[in-house]
Amino acid sequence: MLESFEGIVLFMRPHREKDALVKIFTQTHGTKMFFVKGLQALNHPLKQHCIPMSQHEYIGTIHSTGLSFIREAQTLDIHRKIQMDPILQAHAAYLCQLVDASIEDNQPDSILYQFLAKGLQMINRSDEARPFQIAAEVQLLHRFGLAIDWDRCVFCHNHEGPMDFSMQQQGILCERHFNEDPFRLQLRPQAIAVVKLLSKTAFEQIGNIKLSEPTYQDIRRLMHEIYRDMVGIHLKSETYLEEIYKFMRITNDFPFRES
Repeated sequence: MLESFEGIVLFMRPHREKDALVKIFTQTHGTKMFFVKGLQALNHPLKQHCIPMSQHEYIGTIHSTGLSFIREAQTLDIHRKIQMDPILQAHAAYLCQLVDASIEDNQPDSILYQFLAKGLQMINRSDEARPFQIAAEVQLLHRFGLAIDWDRCVFCHNHEGPMDFSMQQQGILCERHFNEDPFRLQLRPQAIAVVKLLSKTAFEQIGNIKLSEPTYQDIRRLMHEIYRDMVGIHLKSETYLEEIYKFMRITNDFPFRES
């Protein structure tokens, strides 16, 4: 039975010689895999509606299990700046993969859908996507079962002064309790301050945050440790992002400002 539904394309994967599998986060049915016959043809009528990180209104057949099908579509937002900018595109792809990893297929979740939609909108409007990446990583942790308090020391609940992160304690240490974990991450205080801020800031309220290279690298190390050791995932799109920024550091191809 045909029905209308809104969705965001997470990824497209070639299937056989000319067909494709397209994973779409639908607003009403959760994440679903769609089979699109002949999509790899240059003039396929649905081609522009299956571009990753774009948002559309679809008409098709939704199945509770197995593959679903698209009959026609109308574009809501192609996110053109993301499509044209390889760095923004890499950040948007990582956001899509992270959201996809945080939800089971076929589970409707309008809150998470709006979270992804707003994230893509804000990345598309920005020139600096890293704060949105950090906000997404921190704010999605609860969906992986982690409830980290970024405001207070795990021992004394102090919320002032320099802070660091302890993987052993799975939380924040204030300066008075640094000696409780000799293997604490030894992050710059600015890194913890940025994570604390972005842990409770909506995408549309982030504004024009500028991150220094050292601060961003500390946050990357923190998020990598948490997602690898506490969540248990490492996404390919994160590795690609790391390679992009590594190349840019080597070539000094972009300015960093102190935060």
